[in-house]
Amino acid sequence: MIYYIQGRLVFKSPARLVVENGGIGYTLNVSLETAQSMGEEGDNVRLFTVQQIREEEISLFGFATEREREAFLMLLAVPGIGPKVALRILSGMNTEELYRAILAEDLSLFTSVPGVGKKTGERLIVELKQKVEKLPVSAEKPEEGEREVFASAVEALTVLGYRRREAAVAVSRIMKESGGKRMKIEEIIKEALKKG
Repeated sequence: MIYYIQGRLVFKSPARLVVENGGIGYTLNVSLETAQSMGEEGDNVRLFTVQQIREEEISLFGFATEREREAFLMLLAVPGIGPKVALRILSGMNTEELYRAILAEDLSLFTSVPGVGKKTGERLIVELKQKVEKLPVSAEKPEEGEREVFASAVEALTVLGYRRREAAVAVSRIMKESGGKRMKIEEIIKEALKKG
């Protein structure tokens, strides 16, 4: 299996990149998130990859980070989610937003993605919630430790009578408005109730 590819970016579009390595041009299907994070044509880039071999074609999917690659593989493990839909989901939200949506059971976020119906969205949340809860906190991005705070605050607000979606939206907004300052669950709940 090809784990990553490094080389010169010779073509870039929102959904596809071509990277030249050793005189060979590799076409990689990518999410919008990855396409935007790559440099310009002519730059040297590195993409983590997933290779899929089907009867009639070999496809290569590229990701700017290992974290996005892991999210893609996690999505593929859900029945009814193929690589195109998984890339569409990752194009509509970054991995942190994806994990937050799963923890908050935000079905509407998934059903807004073309190709994801209500049943598929529900299956996605049910199948992935426990996996997402067990994900290790990344040392590179301390803000990802806020996942637990986010989930606990959403849970507390639903107990206080909020709908889960409203609670997730409120908590997400409050955490963004904090400007990166770490907030305690109690502070988030108080803020949500004030605005609420």
